[in-house]
Order: sequence, then C-alpha cells, then structure tokens
Amino acid sequence: MAEVSFSELASFFTAVWEHLTSPGQFSVGQYEVDKQQVFLGASVAVTTTLLAVCVQLWRRKPRAVEPHPTTGRKMKAVVFTSYGGPEVMTVDEDYPVPAPTAEDDVLIRVKAASINVLDLRIREGYMNALYRSSRRKTKLPLFPIMVGRDFSGIVEDVGSKVAKFKPGDEVWGALGLDHSYGSLAEYTICKEAALSHKPTNLTFVEAASFPHVALTSWGALVTSAGMNKETTAGKRVLVHAGTGGVGTFSIQLVKAWGGHVITTCSTSGVELVKSLGADDIIDYKLENFATRLSEEPKLDVVLNTLGPHVEAESLALLKRGGAYATIVTPVVNSMDNYGIVLGLLFALPQKWKTSLYQWLVYGRRFAWAFAYANGEILDLVRNMVEDGKIKPAVENVFSLTDVHKAYEHLARGHARGKTVIKIAD
Repeated sequence: MAEVSFSELASFFTAVWEHLTSPGQFSVGQYEVDKQQVFLGASVAVTTTLLAVCVQLWRRKPRAVEPHPTTGRKMKAVVFTSYGGPEVMTVDEDYPVPAPTAEDDVLIRVKAASINVLDLRIREGYMNALYRSSRRKTKLPLFPIMVGRDFSGIVEDVGSKVAKFKPGDEVWGALGLDHSYGSLAEYTICKEAALSHKPTNLTFVEAASFPHVALTSWGALVTSAGMNKETTAGKRVLVHAGTGGVGTFSIQLVKAWGGHVITTCSTSGVELVKSLGADDIIDYKLENFATRLSEEPKLDVVLNTLGPHVEAESLALLKRGGAYATIVTPVVNSMDNYGIVLGLLFALPQKWKTSLYQWLVYGRRFAWAFAYANGEILDLVRNMVEDGKIKPAVENVFSLTDVHKAYEHLARGHARGKTVIKIAD
C-alpha cells in the first residue's frame, strides 16, 4: 500500500472543500440540485440548531441547591467585594467557616496558600461567566468572591464518604475554578479527589507553592503534549518564561524525565533557571529566541506560557511530529464576552482550525492546555518531590495581613518563583 504524506492529505481535504463550495449542480433522480444552495441550506440548519440549543441552555433554570452551611464560627478570609483594582480586595475577619456537608467534602485548616497571576485577572472580571454560573447553581451572591486556588494545611473534618483522608492529616491541593471557597483563608473546603498528602520533606509554605503550577504544567506537558517519563529522554523542550511559577516547575519535570530543556528569561533570572537544571538559557533582553534556535536542531516540544505573540515563531521551530501546548487561550475571554455556550462555539473553531492544519501539514500536535484540580496528579508530584527530583522555588513569603503587598509584588511581573502567604504557624 502506497504511503500518503500529510501535504497530500491536506491537498485532498482542500479539494473536497472547494468542490463542496464551488458553483455547480448534481443530480438527485430526475432533479438537478445546485450545490451552493444545498451547502447554504445545511449551514443555516446547523446554525439555527446551535442557536436553539444555546437559547434553551440560557433559559434553563438553575438546579435548586441550598447555600453551603457553615460551622457557626468565624475566620479571616481574603475576598473581592466587586470587580476592580486593588481597592476591592480586603481581609474579612468575620467570614463564616464552612462545614463539610457533601459526602466528599474535606474541611482544611489552611497553613499556607500561594498567590497567582490568575487572581489578579479574576479581580478585574476574568472568568465572570463561570463564576456567575457557579453562584447561580449554589444560590450564592456573586460577591464577595473568596481568593486563592492552592494551599497546604491540616484536615479538620471530612464528609461521610471520604476514605483517603482523616482529621490531622497534612495535605496539599488546589481548588476547582468553580469552587465556592478560596484558599486565602484560615479554613477552606476541598473535594477529596482534589487533595493529596503533603510531601513529608516540605514545610507548609514550600508545599503551598506547588499545586496550581504543578497541575498547569502537567496539563500542558503531559495531557496536551503527550510527554511522560518513558518517552521524554533526549527530547528538546522549549519552556517560555522559565522563572515564572509554571516555568520553574516545568523545567524540573522535563529534567527529571531526562529531557533537554531550553528556556527564556531576563538577565536577573539566569541563575535561578540554571539552578533548576535548564540546559540552554536564552536571555530575551540580549537575543531573540527564534533567531538563536533557528540555527540549532528542531524542537520536540514547546510550552508557551506567554501568549499568542510568540506562537508563530515557536511553531516554526518545531520538528515534524512535535507538540505545541499553550496555557494562554481565548476560551475564557470568549465565554466572558458571549456566555459559556456561545463563547465556546466562537473560540473552539479557532483551535480546531490551527490544530487540523498543523496535523495535516506537519504532523504536529497543537493544543490549548488547561489545569484541573486532581489529587492523583499531586500524588505523582509528591513522589517526585520526596525523591528530590523537584524542589520548591519560593521567592517571597508574606503574612495574611500583608496580602496587599504580596499582590503588589506579583503585579509588577518578572517573578522569580512563587509568592506564598503564610496563614498560620
């Protein structure tokens, strides 16, 4: 059987598309049917059906759920009182301590929590469509919004079906994006499936720096780019922005699996990424990464943590059969602008178009990467941390009362690892 190249497949599909959309007729029995009229009619039918589904979803009443019960106690919690600038963030000292009511709920006494650039974007209205949907379902007002995703702490109480954890266990984890509670608080509620036992060789502050960036990196490199410990050895991997939270973890993950890591950073970050194991370091203040790498062997994997402005140059550096994963996507912005369903309908075709082109023409994998709260992944990360293959990269530690200073530091950019809020001794 003759082999067919990707360029030949692309030409075939292009020809099919042009045939379907070009003027002309075909016969159905004794009738001559115009192709463009059929194509237009089919397009109208599909579009009308999708709009009808969207209207029904929009008009659907939310499932009746009672607001989350509390223990009757009060705690300190960082909240956003509205969308806006730094002034909308406050430390509420009388926030209700939640109670574990669902059978898989775990009440955590938080010891430390890290902060993320995502928090700043949420403060400005990012993800408001998801938050509004989640709050409608749980009959909660949109504000105040509790802040924070990842944490470390001690289990205080568990739901009736929780089997993996018990009161007194030291844990780390990350909350789902649709969660009613945040981690920058003295207590939070987390699902059992999102929790993992804390690495024994880390302090609570060190442990809190990991979950969100570890899950984001794993989602990009493993789930999206298809990397694993059996196939990574010797692969050339470009990690953009190596000194950020995702960058510092990704460098170490790839090195732990035997890959060759190339990363970008500014002059002041060179020593940090070198200490994490980066093989080749490109100081973006001194040289362009694309110019530098164009003279070297093609890349196997690119992790884009910066945005679309480096996409075209990054793809040009990939070898045939390589993989490109980006954590900066238009999906959430599209949902915020048009609603969840319509937003997905507008955003996803952009991805499918590029993904199909990259696969047909170059045999490459092109993916938008997302992070999900997952305790099983954190279990794997814990093993690597305890084996000394991955170490924490904590830049600064602030107290809960200095949380505004912490976010001011984060907003300035040019992170050198993670910033952590110490909540309790």
